[in-house]
Order: sequence, then structure tokens, then C-alpha cells
Amino acid sequence: MILRIPVLFLFLSLAFSSCRDEAYRVEFNELDTGTDASIRALHVVSDDIVWASGSGGTFLVTDDGGESWTSGTVSGAGSDDFRNIHAWNEKEALLFGISYPGRAYYTSDAGDTWEMVYENNTEGIFFNSLNFADDNRGMALSDPVDSSSFVIHTEDRGQSWERLEAMPLLAEGEYNFAASNSCIDYHADGNAWIITGGQAARVFISHDHGKSWMARETGLIHGNESSGVFSVSFIDEKEGIVVGGTYDEPALNDKVAAWSEDGGYSWQEAKIMPRGFRSCVIWMNRGEKRLAFAIGKTGCDYSGDGGRTWLAGSDVKDYYTARAVTGTLKGYAAGAGGRIASFEMVK
Repeated sequence: MILRIPVLFLFLSLAFSSCRDEAYRVEFNELDTGTDASIRALHVVSDDIVWASGSGGTFLVTDDGGESWTSGTVSGAGSDDFRNIHAWNEKEALLFGISYPGRAYYTSDAGDTWEMVYENNTEGIFFNSLNFADDNRGMALSDPVDSSSFVIHTEDRGQSWERLEAMPLLAEGEYNFAASNSCIDYHADGNAWIITGGQAARVFISHDHGKSWMARETGLIHGNESSGVFSVSFIDEKEGIVVGGTYDEPALNDKVAAWSEDGGYSWQEAKIMPRGFRSCVIWMNRGEKRLAFAIGKTGCDYSGDGGRTWLAGSDVKDYYTARAVTGTLKGYAAGAGGRIASFEMVK
């Protein structure tokens, strides 16, 4: 017993020190966007260049870190809701809407003009997510068609698209959520992950740019139309996180986050969960420091251990999506009522 006391004390001291070292505060700076559109899609090109899109056919772009915004409506698409966006620079961007028929628009002049580069009249088309692996290769995901996820692929910067035919069959009532444009994560090495919700909470994995897929269970809450996996993010080919929950009961935090260290083949529940429903998860890194950040309509949380445990961030309300500034512990978040904020993880 005499020997155990200092050992236990040392263990607790180290544990406390570790928690203290990992403690951050999240500093939010809400920006004046000049719009009240609901914004569910963000793309952060750099600290200064940010694109966003949302309801009412709205798009926004800033090249000065949010001090000023150029906003507008895509001509002929005023009734669409652009929940999917990718941008290459301050001039070039691509949008997918959720309305029927499914359409995509491309601009090369900062939104002065938009060209329709995709249209699909298939019944049930509803695009949930868009992600590019590099400047040329991208995937876009729609609600199910013919009992499987409808995924299209481009290799020419979004100018032409082809359907990926090898998607696994979905369970009845299994689908995807258009909450934060993060149902897909797609890497330049060909690895891709797509997540589902509803009557299942699975991740589909591809190692060959979507030519073949396999399905794995995540263990997150599911079983009704408002629950499941809402977001997936991998920092490399092995280490990834999924978050979700039940969006109409956001305070519930049972089985709302899981982590993988084998590329998504197996998933482990977080030991300490985020504080409730989270619709988006991202990775942030500065040098060797890596943090995971999750946000939803009731607040945000962060993890310094790859999603094993989550710490309270901020109680900011009505933010649904976020993206990091590459190589920093800074990012941008967006949500209801035209909300866009810059934020930073600060010791």
C-alpha cells in the first residue's frame, strides 16, 4: 500500500497534466455575410479565400478572410438549395443542388456567370455531398436510386460526370444526410469513404477511386429517419472519425461518435462522447499537433486523441458545418440565418 500511493499520485498527476495540455478554448468570430440563407456548404481555399452556399440558390465568396463578401443567386436556380460546394481559388467553384432535377453549376469568374455542367432527371435524385480528392478527381453523392447509393465521378474538374456502378445495396430506409456536405471523404491515393443513416449507420469503403466498395458497420445510433452517421473525415488512409446522432433530439449523446485506425474496417465508440448531435467532423493540424473538431446545432467539441475522448468546445448555436484552414488550428463554420464565423483553437 505504501508503494501504491505515490504511483497512483503520479498516474493522476500525469493524467491531469495531459488533460491540461490538451485543453483549448474555441474563439468564434461571427462574420457579417449580408444574407439570411441557410448555409450548409463551405469550402476553405485558404485563410483568406472562402466559398459558401445554401438555400435560395445562394453562393458567397470572400478573398479577405470574411471582412467582405460577394454574394448572389445562380441564374435560374433561385429555388434550389446548394448544400454541396467545391472551390479551387477565388474565381473557380462548383455547386450541386438538392432540388429535382439534380444539377451542378460551375463558375470561373467568381460567380458573375455560372455554367450548368451536369443535369439528371432520374426520379429520386437529391445530391447530399460533394468531395474532390485533388484538382481533377471528385465524387458527388445523391439519395438512393434503384436501392443503392447514386454516386457520380469526375476526372476533369467537374466538367463531365459518370455514375459509379459498383455501390453496395442499401437496406430499406438507409440513406444519406445533406446536413454539412461531409457524407464523402475522398483522398488522392484512391481511398474514399461514404457514410449512411436512417435504418443503418454504415461506412462504404473504396481503395480504387470508387470502382469497388465494401460496407462496414460503425455502431452509431440509427433506426429512424432522423438518426445515423452524418459526417466522416479521415486524416490519412488509416485514421478516421464518424459523428452523427439524432438531429431532432440534439441533446442525446449516446453512440454519436466513433473512431477507426484501420481505414474504416472496424470502428470503436468514443469513450467520452461529444455533448450531443454533431453534423460535421473535421481534422485540424499545425505541425505535429492534430485535433478533431465536431460541430452541430447546439455547439462544438474537440478531441486531441483521434476521437477516443471529446472535450467541450463552445455552445455556439445553429452552426451545421465547418472546414479547417490547412496547416493551422483555424477554421470557418456556417449554419442557419446566413451564419458564417471564423474560429481558432487557442491554448
